[in-house]
Amino acid sequence: MRWRFRQISDLAVLWAGHRVVPVTLIAFVAIWAAVGLSFSFPRQWFLLTNMVGTLIVFFILLLVQHSQNRDMAALHAKLDELIRSSEAGNHWIAAEKKDADAIEGMRQQHQGQTSESAN
Repeated sequence: MRWRFRQISDLAVLWAGHRVVPVTLIAFVAIWAAVGLSFSFPRQWFLLTNMVGTLIVFFILLLVQHSQNRDMAALHAKLDELIRSSEAGNHWIAAEKKDADAIEGMRQQHQGQTSESAN
């Protein structure tokens, strides 16, 4: 099930980010407005437009967020492995899981070491 969701999610995000999508959406909106004008824009027209637009935006937002979270997790794993295999201090591994004050302290410590080595 997870594999299928990931496959569908990747395909939807790839499709949503394609360069043809904005042109297609502009054409669809123009056709939608023309049809609405021919029916004098009944009240249900606006309700349907609002509902469908909101659902599509919400669905795409969730898919993009899912894809971005997975990409960030992979990026953090790669960075952790680079840190592990280099001469950098292992205290940098999983820094993203520490609180803001700890990260700031680590950054200042690193900045201090960098400025000392430059002198």
